[in-house]
Amino acid sequence: MKDTNCPIVEASLQTFGNLMITDASLTVIAISQSACSFTKLTISDLLGLPLEDFFSSLWNGECGKFLDTVQAVLDKRIPSQVFSKRINYNRYYFKLSLNKGRVYVEWEEQHHKNISVSRMNELGFLFDETYTNNWNFLCKALQKLLKFERVFVLQVQETGHSTVIAEYQKNHKMRYIGKEFAETFLPEEVMPYYKSLSYRYIPNLEGSHQKLYSLDPDIHLLCSQLAPPPKLHQIYLNTLGVSSALFFPLYLEDEFWGLVIAQHSKPKKVDLQQRKLSTFIVQSAMTKFESLFKQGLIEHNEQLVAANLTLKESLVNNKTINCALVQHMDLLQDMVAADGVAIYNQGDVFFHGEVPDVDLFYELITYLQTASHKTLFKDYNFRLNHRRNLSKALPFAGLLYYTLGSYKDYYVVWFRKEHLCTVVQLDVEQRNKNYVVHTWEEPIHDSARPWDDNDLKFISYLQQSIKESIVSKAAEKQLMTDELRLLNNELEMLTFSLSHDLKNPLSILKMGLQFLRSAGETLSQGMKEDWLKNLSGSVANIEDIVNNIVAISQSKTAAMAKDPIPMSYTIKKILQEALLLHDAASCKIYYGRLLPLWGEKSALYQIFLNIINNAVKYSCTNDRQKIWIHSTMDQQQVCYTIKDNGIGIPAAQLPHIFDIFARADNAQAFQGTGVGLSLVRRIMDRLGGLIQVESTEGTGTAIRLYFPITAPFPPSML
Repeated sequence: MKDTNCPIVEASLQTFGNLMITDASLTVIAISQSACSFTKLTISDLLGLPLEDFFSSLWNGECGKFLDTVQAVLDKRIPSQVFSKRINYNRYYFKLSLNKGRVYVEWEEQHHKNISVSRMNELGFLFDETYTNNWNFLCKALQKLLKFERVFVLQVQETGHSTVIAEYQKNHKMRYIGKEFAETFLPEEVMPYYKSLSYRYIPNLEGSHQKLYSLDPDIHLLCSQLAPPPKLHQIYLNTLGVSSALFFPLYLEDEFWGLVIAQHSKPKKVDLQQRKLSTFIVQSAMTKFESLFKQGLIEHNEQLVAANLTLKESLVNNKTINCALVQHMDLLQDMVAADGVAIYNQGDVFFHGEVPDVDLFYELITYLQTASHKTLFKDYNFRLNHRRNLSKALPFAGLLYYTLGSYKDYYVVWFRKEHLCTVVQLDVEQRNKNYVVHTWEEPIHDSARPWDDNDLKFISYLQQSIKESIVSKAAEKQLMTDELRLLNNELEMLTFSLSHDLKNPLSILKMGLQFLRSAGETLSQGMKEDWLKNLSGSVANIEDIVNNIVAISQSKTAAMAKDPIPMSYTIKKILQEALLLHDAASCKIYYGRLLPLWGEKSALYQIFLNIINNAVKYSCTNDRQKIWIHSTMDQQQVCYTIKDNGIGIPAAQLPHIFDIFARADNAQAFQGTGVGLSLVRRIMDRLGGLIQVESTEGTGTAIRLYFPITAPFPPSML
């Protein structure tokens, strides 16, 4: 039943075809201005008219088959349909499509009966299985088929910019190939127009538009080929002198990837058959490209799996995560296609490739620790966005980091150099009723190639491998904790033995000595021998207890696990703290090469803490205090020398310098217990190393520490 009270809504359409929209009851709810010309009825008569009445008047009542097809599309028994049918003396293409319960009936005049065999032969190479995918071939083939002046492929980048990756143009006009266009050329609001159909056709950009009359204000026009192009593109194409255009959207793995665009400077009609064939050619080319792309993805995934296995093996075989990653910094760099990579681990740094200097890198880490709370951070415009927060010029433009743990003391940072490019910018200005288009080429600085999904996929693999390693090492750590708890219990037992079991023999020894001193002259020879026998027994008892404790201690001492440990940061930190502790700010420090060592980090820290503290403490009375630290390496070992110009050690006491509680005569004015060097030698023994002391009283002391090289150091540490 026709609703005469419903207001008529008007919209704009292109003029190359006709459109009628029907609801579920096959009643006309919208009709284009051109479709009205096929009948003498008025707009108000046509809206609300049964579809059958309209087409019966066109085909002399023979529209039953047509109506059955419309009903089948409405019932979703068949998909969208395209067929040819005559009206009076002209043949028309009809297209039926369904959208939100409405059938869109579009028809346009047929210009060609069919595409010639010779033309198809020209295009046959495109469908050859041996055809190598090449976008330039596609552009040339479409130009031959459509006879347009220019055909090009526009790829949309992750940044929103669009790049012309292929082009064929016949009249030698300005070339687009290689040009990069800003996101203002394809803003988000225009994308539905190109994404909603398999192609878009504009035969006459300068022609007047026709009206669509509708009873429904919610009619969706983008599912019709007659929908006009976005206003922005109408204006821009006019300024380029383009009158006719075709657009074919490209999808890669169901994601919008780009457009194939054909342009002509004059209005140009393209028969529906040609447009359909062009669409098929474009889709065929994209299918081949996607196949090659997936093949590349397969190869990349294989590389990812291989890299992941390498890292997993290294994480298992090394005691620490840091050691595993440092050994494979070249792999970390290659898999993210970076120019350089750096690792920051609690103050220690490791570099590979093109990276900032050490001071700038420390400043950068400090900034990242406060400026970002993300576990994963990427910015291909890092220099542009953050350079004002750093004191030096950045030698890189893009930055990507992954931080491990919640303490912000471990970072893996990738760097990319500046990628210079020029981007075409667009601005449309409205002056009264006219539009003025401004385009200009703008050089882009401080920007790198964007970090893409492949880069992030590798980091995802890396994160998973590290998590698995942490879980595995946590189990190992629990076992070690249990063993440590047992050792602590044994240590308590040993401490109890020292404090309790030695009391009796020591008391007897003390009492006997006091008794002999006071009454020794009055005792008989037999009594003296009895007392001496008791005293000797006490000494033997003490000796047995000590020997037992030492035997137990030695049996529980295991060799230390070793990793390659960088020493530069640790040594400098210890020295700075020692200077502060002993008020030695005027001390001059001379560093040589500070090589890494194979060892256990906390053990190495204990060694250098004791040696460096002694060097600063025993030289602080010198008005010209100096400390020298350097290292050398051969194939078997690394030798560290720590030298001072302090009080030195008397020659007579040098042989006893490693004895526990031993202190030189000239050191009594300095606070200390005489335990430090004894502890250092014990740790060096467990590491399989050697300590030597050279000293002259009044001149200074030089201590040499020899550490065995267990395996070659990672190149990045050297």
